[in-house]
Amino acid sequence: MRPPPRIRFRLGQPQDARAIGELARRVTRRWILPDQPATAAAPLLAGMRAWAIRRKMIGGQRFHLACLDDGRVVGVAAMRDDSHLFQFFVSTRWHGRGIARQLWQRTLRDARRRAGTRHFTLNSSAMAVPVYRRFGFVPSGPLKAKDSGLVVQPMRLDLP
Repeated sequence: MRPPPRIRFRLGQPQDARAIGELARRVTRRWILPDQPATAAAPLLAGMRAWAIRRKMIGGQRFHLACLDDGRVVGVAAMRDDSHLFQFFVSTRWHGRGIARQLWQRTLRDARRRAGTRHFTLNSSAMAVPVYRRFGFVPSGPLKAKDSGLVVQPMRLDLP
């Protein structure tokens, strides 16, 4: 019997954009889009294409990755302005193993180290609200529909 694969965490690079996008689109189709208006799918998925991710990285947005020993990306946490978490996905096969918590802790430490950030925001899908609550986030307003039709729950985390 082989030991379970070890998860390694690292900062994403532009050459990781394709793998990040594939993971993000796969998880989004499975967990987010079923509860969203049909009009939200195309714009949401377009922002997860490799070219869009590369452009975000070049613009300074940071993508933290959870990878298997063989390099496969199984988790991603993307942060804008060291304060707004705008993508957070863990491969469905790897749910329940603590990867999300470790990935969030790494992302949070990076933002605090780089910018001293104490206030974090995100816009959660309905299904992810319990995950973010476990990280300490609380709703910061009512559900809202973005221009694309995507319905999100704004959330906030304020650290001492």
